[in-house]
Amino acid sequence: MKINKDRLSAFYQVAISKNFHKAARALCITQPALSQRVLKLEQELETTLFIRGHNGVTLTQSGLLLLEYVRNISSMELEVLAKISGQSHGGMCGTLRIATYSSVLRSVIMPALKPILDSSVDIHVEFFSREMRELPTMLKTGEADFIVLDHFNDLVNFNKVKIGEEEIVHARHRDHKDANQVFLDHDIQDMTTFSFLKNQGLGDVCLKRCYYDDIYGVIDGVKLGFGQAIVSRHLLKNLDEIAIIPYSKTVSNPLVLYYHSNQYLTRLYQKVIDTLLNRAPLFLRP
Repeated sequence: MKINKDRLSAFYQVAISKNFHKAARALCITQPALSQRVLKLEQELETTLFIRGHNGVTLTQSGLLLLEYVRNISSMELEVLAKISGQSHGGMCGTLRIATYSSVLRSVIMPALKPILDSSVDIHVEFFSREMRELPTMLKTGEADFIVLDHFNDLVNFNKVKIGEEEIVHARHRDHKDANQVFLDHDIQDMTTFSFLKNQGLGDVCLKRCYYDDIYGVIDGVKLGFGQAIVSRHLLKNLDEIAIIPYSKTVSNPLVLYYHSNQYLTRLYQKVIDTLLNRAPLFLRP
C-alpha cells in the first residue's frame, strides 16, 4: 500500500500541533480541506488516528505508530536529499527538537550542543523548556525528538542514556540566617524541595512555599533575599551573594537523555547523542 503524501503531511502537522486550526494555518490550507485529508487517510488505513476533544486532539495507538513511521521517513528523506544535492556541504542537516527542564536547558544542553549547531547552517533547531511532568508526553506525541529528565523513567519503547550527574543543594542568601525562611519552588506541583529534604532524612516536614515559575525566577528570588531554595549546584557559580547550606549527605540526580527506540538515527541525531555524552558533564561541574 502506498500512502498519499499530502495526507501524511496533514496527519503529521495535526499530530505535532494537536489542533486542526493551527495545523491548517501551518500548511496554508483551509481547515475543512485539512480535515478531509485526515479523514481520507483514516479511511484508507481503516483505523482511527485521532481522538477529538475540547482541548484539541490526541493520538490513538495507531496514530502513534504512524507518527513514528512519518518521523523516520522524513529524517531519512532530508538526509538523502542533502547528500544527493550536495547542499549539506559535507556537514549535517535536518530538524532537531530537544525538550528539557529549565535547570539544564540554557546552562548545559545548549552550550554542550554548540559545536554541532556551529558546524552547519542546514540544521533547524527547536529548544523547549518545560516542567518535568510535561516532558514524557512531548516525546510520545512527537513534539520533541529528544527529552532530558533528571531520573530514569519507566517509559517503554524509548532508549535511555545517562549523560551526566546533577548535584542538588540548599541555597540561601548569605545575609539571611533564618532557617524558617520561605522556600521557593516553580509551582505547587514542584516537589523538588520535599524530595531533597526526604533524601536528607527530613521527609515529614511542613513548609511555607512561594512560587517563582522557573529556576531562574527561583534563583533571582534567593539573590534578592525573598526566600531559600533547593537548586542545581552548577547554577550557583560566581553568585557570591548565595550561600550553600551544608548537609551530611550529597544529593544528586542523573541527567538522562530519552529518544524513540525505533527512531531512525540520522547522522545529526547520532552526533547529538555522542556530543551530549561527552560534553554535558563539562557544564555540570560546580
